[in-house]
Amino acid sequence: MLTSFEIIVLAVAIFFTSGLTTATGVGGGVMMLALMLQFMAPSAAIPVHGAVQSLANGWRLWLLREKMIWPIILRFALPMPFGIAIGLWFFQGLPKEWAQVLIGCFIFFSLFSQHFNKINQKELPLWSFVPAGLVVGILNIVVGVAGPVFSTLLVGRNLSRQSIVSTISIFSLLGHTFKVAGFTLVGFTFFDYAWAIVAMLPSIVIGTYCGRYLLGKISDQVFKRLLRAVMAGLAIKLVIWDGLMAGIL
Repeated sequence: MLTSFEIIVLAVAIFFTSGLTTATGVGGGVMMLALMLQFMAPSAAIPVHGAVQSLANGWRLWLLREKMIWPIILRFALPMPFGIAIGLWFFQGLPKEWAQVLIGCFIFFSLFSQHFNKINQKELPLWSFVPAGLVVGILNIVVGVAGPVFSTLLVGRNLSRQSIVSTISIFSLLGHTFKVAGFTLVGFTFFDYAWAIVAMLPSIVIGTYCGRYLLGKISDQVFKRLLRAVMAGLAIKLVIWDGLMAGIL
């Protein structure tokens, strides 16, 4: 159980992480999970984080609902429940540190590959979002967040900043919702953390509005540069801090 002080800290934090995620499409979820892990065991932090992020992404999606890219969303969503099931099966066996290093390396590869013309000129084909949904479903259970992976699939496509953020939001919403359902099926009791989740709702609403305001003030070019910078920072954190320093070395 969380203390009143810890709930207040998390409620304040999610105001900023909701704003960041709405403005850039990524970053807030990873930061929020990292903070939750300071107060909660991973076995509780990951499912509670999933519940909170489901609410945050649902609200963000409602505000940006007209910009969603349905051909991508449908191909991504169908295999995700199977990935969630596989992730739950492997949850106890796969070291989280190794998964975080692999995700960080994948993000670095994606960012640097965009500097090569032959790769940069080609968008991922639509069919590639089918296996991506399966893989991200697995990662979402094992690591707790996979927002940076969503972003690498979209950042090279010719999409507006609103379309990128709204599409990432529905990816995240699906992943976290399926994750909550999976942890519920294996016996996790969300009721023990209900007050903490409810206390974060006002921060989610206000922070998302602030992030949407910022999103409307920046150009697509500046947005993509900012998104790549945030992703690079997250990749460094995943590889060095969460992976190598936390348990691999």
